[in-house]
Amino acid sequence: MPVRSVLMSGPPGVGKTMTAGWLAQQLDLPLYTLDLASVMSSFLGKTGANVRSVLNHAQERPCVLLLDEFDSIAKRRDDDTDVGELKRLVTVILQTIDDWTPTSLLVAATNHGELLDPAVWRRFDVTLQFEMPAREQRLALLGSRDVIGPVAEAVAAVTEGLPLSALSRAVDAARKQALLEERGFEEALISWAASAAHQAAGPARTAAKGRRDLDVYLHHCRGLSARDIAELVGTSHMTVVRILKRLKGEVDAGA
Repeated sequence: MPVRSVLMSGPPGVGKTMTAGWLAQQLDLPLYTLDLASVMSSFLGKTGANVRSVLNHAQERPCVLLLDEFDSIAKRRDDDTDVGELKRLVTVILQTIDDWTPTSLLVAATNHGELLDPAVWRRFDVTLQFEMPAREQRLALLGSRDVIGPVAEAVAAVTEGLPLSALSRAVDAARKQALLEERGFEEALISWAASAAHQAAGPARTAAKGRRDLDVYLHHCRGLSARDIAELVGTSHMTVVRILKRLKGEVDAGA
């Protein structure tokens, strides 16, 4: 029997919506996204009718239906803070998942899987847990965006704990900044990474080394000598020279 429903859980920006789009593309089906906030109603009984209407419509013709922010309507039924209407809505969702047509794919996405009713997890054919990207994944993204090796490694070292969407936006912003301010793209990207380094959740030793390398390169871009940079970052002159040879040399080679 074909997979009819998929539940994706994970923090914001890890690719849940993108995955729904990829599934629709692979299946050659249109992607419909339901804004759950638009069907919520303060009128008793109206929300369930709205959701049921949308779900029924999506089963009339083959498609991929994405229910984003799924936790807003499929909360645990033992949550005493919710009114009876939302608890009844969970029942509507469960019944619909059970009866979902095999000609369409139902995809639900949530940033807060812990809020979902346990019965919801059991109803989906496939459940996927998305994690924050590992260093290798961050390097792969930077490489796909034409960020050269040593610079990509330095940026990846200090961006653990950040989603790929944030990293991708940073690359785009750095390219725009480089054009508008007539500065090097690598300098703009490293400047962003240095300011974002405090968010790093990775191993302290790796993150510290990455921050040091970024600081060295930024000071070099601002015209400081290797000896001055060594004094500022608290390392040896030869270490600064090696860092610049590794980073700046590759940048010049790729220019």
